[in-house]
Amino acid sequence: MPAAKQDSLAAKRKYHHGDLRRALLEAAWHLVAEKGLAALTLREVARTAGVTHAAPYHHFPTRTALLDALAEEGFTGLDRAMGEAKAACAAGGPSAEPPIPGAGDPVASPADLGEASPPVDGAEVLYRIGRAYVDFACAHPEQLQVMFRPRHHESEGPPPPALAEIGAQAFAHLNEAVRTCQAQGLAPPGDCAELALSAWSLVHGFATLWCQGQLGALIADGDSFASGDTFAAGEAFAAGEAFAQQRDRLLRNLQAGWQATAAAPGAQTAGACAASTV
Repeated sequence: MPAAKQDSLAAKRKYHHGDLRRALLEAAWHLVAEKGLAALTLREVARTAGVTHAAPYHHFPTRTALLDALAEEGFTGLDRAMGEAKAACAAGGPSAEPPIPGAGDPVASPADLGEASPPVDGAEVLYRIGRAYVDFACAHPEQLQVMFRPRHHESEGPPPPALAEIGAQAFAHLNEAVRTCQAQGLAPPGDCAELALSAWSLVHGFATLWCQGQLGALIADGDSFASGDTFAAGEAFAAGEAFAQQRDRLLRNLQAGWQATAAAPGAQTAGACAASTV
């Protein structure tokens, strides 16, 4: 059977089985990872997925619709990573890492011992979700490209509701951590949305520089980042204990600087903390 006809039959099977959308999204992620965001077109996605050029239009009428679907997936993953980091911090109390039991020993929680759970340290939660953000960025640099791409509102319109909602949900983890810091006296009173925005800006900037290998000349053991290879940097970051320690030290320094700057006179205007913003 001719290859073109085989591709056509494969496309029909995918469509009727209901997995065409998934195949197109995976092809799109592959393209962004391999060639960058500029190379992403519906025609290229169709070719990569092995379907007809018209097939993507069943699910994505425009390139913007495809990008929005990808961004929604990215923010869903980021929201999950930050939420899990926050939950782990709450379960383990204020310590930086959970205790390591002996071989075969169960870990007794405060609830198992009939004790009240220790209060969650807001600064530790802030650090943990920041670390989760950096780890996510290094593991999925192609997703960050899509999630935070410039949006041309005149031609593309506003983000669809589902994308806006999941973006707000991810940001809410940071907002909540800042509110906890304020309640514990670890951050000044005032507009916590503004404080959260400044904290996010620091972490996002650090994550972007780190996972793109731009810090190799400035940090110890930075030789693996010298090539500027995003994926090599991300793999080295994820695998190496030295890199994890360096990440943690830099994040702690960023957090200390954020707290000191936020507490400086005149840094914050008085006002009630916003419930949620994006």
